[in-house]
Amino acid sequence: MENLEVQLPKDIQEATLNMINEALAKAVHGIKQQKSFPPYMTKQEASKYLHISGTTFDKWQCKLNIPVIQIEGVKRYKRETLDEFMKNIEQQNTK
Repeated sequence: MENLEVQLPKDIQEATLNMINEALAKAVHGIKQQKSFPPYMTKQEASKYLHISGTTFDKWQCKLNIPVIQIEGVKRYKRETLDEFMKNIEQQNTK
């Protein structure tokens, strides 16, 4: 079996490389941003992590039951659980 080689025009090569570089940069930025939050967060950190206001977070907490860990009145939100919560909401909205 022979290899077939296709040469794209220079402008398409550059546009493709730019798109790949932008996608990689965006992915790396997202990973860095996600990892900058602690594994267990306060309400303020959790709302910042979800990019919503504290007021919106409170509404979601009442309406959608955001999972929370409570120990002696201290509330913490697990980063992984928040990610799962958002994925579940996303799946419900795509059905």
